Amino acid sequence: MIQQNLKTQIGKHQLAWILNELLDEKEITNLKNRCGIRDTPTPMGSCSANWIIENLTEAFFRQETAQQVVHEYLVQKTEHAIRRVGYMNVQEIRTFLRTCTHLVEGGDFTEIVWALLTDSRQDVQQHGQKLLNEYEQSVHEIASVGSLTRFEHDSKNNDTNQGNHPPNTVVHENINAIQALDVCVDVPPEKPTHTSIPKESPTLETDLKHIPLQQTINQLNDECSALKKDNENLKQQLQQSLQVNEDFREKEHRFMEQDIHVQQLQLEIHNLKRQVEKMSNQSAEIQSFQKVAQAELAVELKSFEELVYKGNQTIEQMQSDFQSQVSELGKFSEMSKSALLRARDRVEQFLGQHDSKQNSQNRVLKEQPSVGVFVDVQNMFYAAKDRYAGRVDYIKLLDLIVGPRQLVVAYAYVVQIPEINQSGFLSLLEHNGYTIKSKDLRLRGDGTAKGDWDVGIAIDIVSMLGALDVVILASGDGDFCALAELIKQHGKRVEVVAFEHNTSMDLQRMADQFFPIGDELLI
Repeated sequence: MIQQNLKTQIGKHQLAWILNELLDEKEITNLKNRCGIRDTPTPMGSCSANWIIENLTEAFFRQETAQQVVHEYLVQKTEHAIRRVGYMNVQEIRTFLRTCTHLVEGGDFTEIVWALLTDSRQDVQQHGQKLLNEYEQSVHEIASVGSLTRFEHDSKNNDTNQGNHPPNTVVHENINAIQALDVCVDVPPEKPTHTSIPKESPTLETDLKHIPLQQTINQLNDECSALKKDNENLKQQLQQSLQVNEDFREKEHRFMEQDIHVQQLQLEIHNLKRQVEKMSNQSAEIQSFQKVAQAELAVELKSFEELVYKGNQTIEQMQSDFQSQVSELGKFSEMSKSALLRARDRVEQFLGQHDSKQNSQNRVLKEQPSVGVFVDVQNMFYAAKDRYAGRVDYIKLLDLIVGPRQLVVAYAYVVQIPEINQSGFLSLLEHNGYTIKSKDLRLRGDGTAKGDWDVGIAIDIVSMLGALDVVILASGDGDFCALAELIKQHGKRVEVVAFEHNTSMDLQRMADQFFPIGDELLI
């Protein structure tokens, strides 16, 4: 694609000039052989370099193979300039490579132009074409100005001998360049290509003979002054170009340092890749070890599950045995109480004091307030478990909160969970004065569970307010604040017993008395 663009960007004479500037005679011959151009005798009998360049140029514009060979050969020849241009963006190129003058003086104009023309960026290609056209135009203008008559050259030589500065050396260099360009290819007639004296020179010399010598000298002096001014301007431009070239070299040095840094980074990336590969191998080994460990752990877990299953069976058997023993103890206690009552009745009958003592006992009971105890077992269980990792001793709790007062009823509200067997616990409560009220845990459609006795407790308390003087609520749930207020409105006393950290502050303030549970009621 770049070779096709070159055919539209430069002319044959421009390519011939680039080949002539970049290659020596040996390289031109080598390039000719690679392109397959045969050695045919010229009209003069010799195969000159100019003839080879002309044939190379024609082959470049006609044969794709020759295009490829010439392009690759020149790319190798200008590799440094191509890398230099490649580091720069379009704005930098337009700034540092603005004109052809300082590039010509730096000696690398041809390499830079070829690097610009073969760049992949269209703006850069256009700038290279612009520099090449400007240079060609300036060389033709200088060649035209340099076509002086022999008389004018003699006059200027005289002025030089009298102490004037020599003409600008750049003029002669450009004249030589355009002469070399004209030798390679034919240039259209409208563009002057030779630096020889025009055909009209003899006429001009004849006319000058009729001009007075003093007038001729004055004209030559004026031209010499103009050349001096041009020379000064060119010197200033040269200084500016040298400064720009120095800046460019510093930037090129920085680019080279960055290139070295990039190479170091690439080396580090390579080392990191090797480390990653090593870590990947280690990871594969670790995964293999993990699989073995997981298999061993699965075996151990299965053994543990079997042990847990056997342990659960043992515990269930122990619970069953314990419940049987509790049941037997309950029966024995009932029998003992019955025997004790019978013995006491017999003793009282024997002593004749049974009636008087019974009346005294009833009188004492009637003097004590009637108490109803309502225990939210679920609330108490989780409060003790979360804070103390223990359980509440409900038997001791009942004795402490009732005291010498008359116990009317003691309800224990329980939520049954299918996976947990609570029969032993419930039997223990029943044998120690509690009336059990239980319900099953209900599962909702969204997967959550519902199980509480808030409404049931409230209904039982309200229905029994007429038979109670004191309501003891064993729960810290703040939802019972409205219930406590209702109880007090009926002239009844409200007492709350619960863990202080788990009890609503509003419920504590609403109660007539709050009993905080401590370590003494935990087992």
